[in-house]
Amino acid sequence: MLLQVLCVVIALQTPARGLVGKEAPTLLDVAWIHTINDVTPTIKKGKVHYLFFFQSWCPGCHSHGFPTLKKMKKEFPEVNFIAVQTVFEGFSTNTKERAIADVQSFGLDIPVGHNGGAGKPSTLMRRYRSGGTPWTVVIDKKGIVRFNAFRLPEKIGEEILTTLLAEPAYEILPEERGGQEMLGKKIRPPFFGAFEASLTLYRWWTDTCPFCEASLPALDTLREKYNKRGLKVVGVYHPKPSSKNVTKEEVARWAADRNFKGEVVIDKHWTQLKKWWLETGKRPTTSFSILVDNEGIVRFVHPGPVLFPSEEKRFAQENNDFQLLDTAIDALLPPMKTKMQTDD
Repeated sequence: MLLQVLCVVIALQTPARGLVGKEAPTLLDVAWIHTINDVTPTIKKGKVHYLFFFQSWCPGCHSHGFPTLKKMKKEFPEVNFIAVQTVFEGFSTNTKERAIADVQSFGLDIPVGHNGGAGKPSTLMRRYRSGGTPWTVVIDKKGIVRFNAFRLPEKIGEEILTTLLAEPAYEILPEERGGQEMLGKKIRPPFFGAFEASLTLYRWWTDTCPFCEASLPALDTLREKYNKRGLKVVGVYHPKPSSKNVTKEEVARWAADRNFKGEVVIDKHWTQLKKWWLETGKRPTTSFSILVDNEGIVRFVHPGPVLFPSEEKRFAQENNDFQLLDTAIDALLPPMKTKMQTDD
């Protein structure tokens, strides 16, 4: 009982929430006593992380901390769970051997670390402003601490992880730019093809649009950059006026004139444009871009009319929009396989 009271008192006396909303510190100085596939645990952006700080002789860790951790691990397998014994007392008792035995006794096959010993309290505790044990830290996909406190109630833990998993691992455009309410929604494949690639970027364009003339070459650089990782870029031509008759050969030539080498299709009478865009809200332009995964989930929306990389101040928005799209594609696509992985 005395030890449990001590853990609680330390937790209540420490300004623990100071890290919430700030970038998560590294896991420096942690001695990893159990890893998965020999991979050293790190806080990588693009994943939700759940850190559990404990001590072997902490009663609250065994009665509440570990059971909650086990429940969360079962319900949220896509979260990166890490347990670290952050020793600030009882150095001869809270050993590495006991730490890994405690984690395994709960049937948890997750990375286990040890920090602190020989009269030197855990440095990880200080960096995370932890107030004792059991202590839980939840980090979002952008590497920002979203929960940092003593004891995590199961219901609150479920709500936090569900919310963070649904968030994109990248920055999107401001809501007032329009179209952002489409993110996360599932749409049906267009009439001109299925969602076969890991990611497909569709851009509506026409031959009389100067904004399209500036955007198409930039989007083709993304096609070249991410083609081998699974990105498909489709230039969707929509004639203006919508009744204008064009041939496939004409459209292909116009796309080539704009240095676009991706797939080109024709949205005659704006059939798909209306279904995906114009009829879904107040839309000021027709030359919009939409990034969709292979399940039809909308991942990024650019309401138009133009985006491209530039170092000129007058094109700051165009450049920022392009960089955000580039970052989103990079975050969503699987990493490039190494030669060794390919051979296997």
